Amino acid sequence: MTKTAIISKNPLHYVYALIWLSLFTAMAVYIFTGKAFLPDANNKISVVAILIAWVAEYLTQTGTGILVLLIGLFVAYKTITVNQKQS
Repeated sequence: MTKTAIISKNPLHYVYALIWLSLFTAMAVYIFTGKAFLPDANNKISVVAILIAWVAEYLTQTGTGILVLLIGLFVAYKTITVNQKQS
């Protein structure tokens, strides 16, 4: 933790953090299994899937999944911490 950040006492912040973490975890699993890169029923691939595949080409599929999970952990951490006022 930084010097200006403290853990929030608001329980709703923890709920939001769990929601963010679960969303990023689901996306990481979706990338890791490879289902994000499969075409849909109309044989079209999403632009987002193309951008994720471009990142996965350089970081590998596992690395991209881990990166998305780490981003989710960071967002969850920033959700439960609040800045302390400087005196």
